[in-house]
Amino acid sequence: MSIEAYCVSYDKVNYHAPIKEGQDRNSVVERREEEITNNILRYLGEYRLGVTFDEIFYREIRDSLGNIYLSSNGEGPVRNVFRKTIGERERKGHCVKREVAECLGFEKLEQELLNSPDNALFIWVSPPGSREDNYGDYSFTFVGQKIKDEKTDEVKIRVIPYRNILSQAEHKGYLRFFDTKTQDFKSDIDFLSNPIVLSPTEFIKKPEDLIDIIGRHEDISMDWLRRLKGEVGTLIKRYIDLVRIHASDEELTKVKFAFENLTISIKNKIIGNLKPLDNSCVLPQDLEKTIEIWGRNAPPRAAGSCGSSSKSTLMELHSTFNLENDKYGERTFECPSCGKTNIRPKDELISNCQHCGKDVAC
Repeated sequence: MSIEAYCVSYDKVNYHAPIKEGQDRNSVVERREEEITNNILRYLGEYRLGVTFDEIFYREIRDSLGNIYLSSNGEGPVRNVFRKTIGERERKGHCVKREVAECLGFEKLEQELLNSPDNALFIWVSPPGSREDNYGDYSFTFVGQKIKDEKTDEVKIRVIPYRNILSQAEHKGYLRFFDTKTQDFKSDIDFLSNPIVLSPTEFIKKPEDLIDIIGRHEDISMDWLRRLKGEVGTLIKRYIDLVRIHASDEELTKVKFAFENLTISIKNKIIGNLKPLDNSCVLPQDLEKTIEIWGRNAPPRAAGSCGSSSKSTLMELHSTFNLENDKYGERTFECPSCGKTNIRPKDELISNCQHCGKDVAC
């Protein structure tokens, strides 16, 4: 259910995929551009901001043959995304045991939700994989609910990914309240391939109630998404413009580096609200300068609970840009104010230039 470390070539393939006969081209293109925007924002939220909560929706779709499935963009089943990921990793010679388990788990979840009454709830745990396979050290607990719009009769699945650092034993600790079979889980594969669907009760009526049982007692805020979009929206629009004209992976990756590095530099402002964010750091008249400054160096390597299948691609692109090949590598970047080179401490971020002291965010 989450997005792997971002691979720009997928966007070109998906954006320019054939449009089915009978579909309105403008509507399809608009959906695809919205999908790219949402994918980038969610990627930045997980990998660069480390946000605790997100919120997404799947829709129940019935095709012309009467088949019912869950879709995120109206163009096909979500399950196909999982299958595609398996194929991509197999072609690269990577182990796919975890991805197969995740695909199996989603297909089980999809079928149970489609056959469940409205307001059915679910909980699905994604512990991290091995560090050797480039997985992070945190988990996701997905909680959600099947809801029906009373005005349109449209059925949606509300999904809340809850990022946490719970151990497998701690996950089993709260899962026992919903399904005793979870106490026999021995690996991340067991968790991924066995989502739990349950009926609402007097005390568990919505996904927030499941979060409370897990032990996180706070409001689920999506303010970070609005603030992040306000900051990097102009860069994302340029990225989509490049996808539209079949730009090279190198051109796309430079813009990708720019919105990633910029997000890293303003992380505390977005999720900590240390300073007002009344105006975007990226002004339209300064867009090219912003891309040149923030896009020249690769950001720190991203790793999450779902892994990164594009690790080698990022390394190849790193050399394509002829970046300085010294011992600090991708930890170096230039201050937009004084132009001098800064070096990020390992696994840390800096908010002010190490030379002139200016805020490196804007």
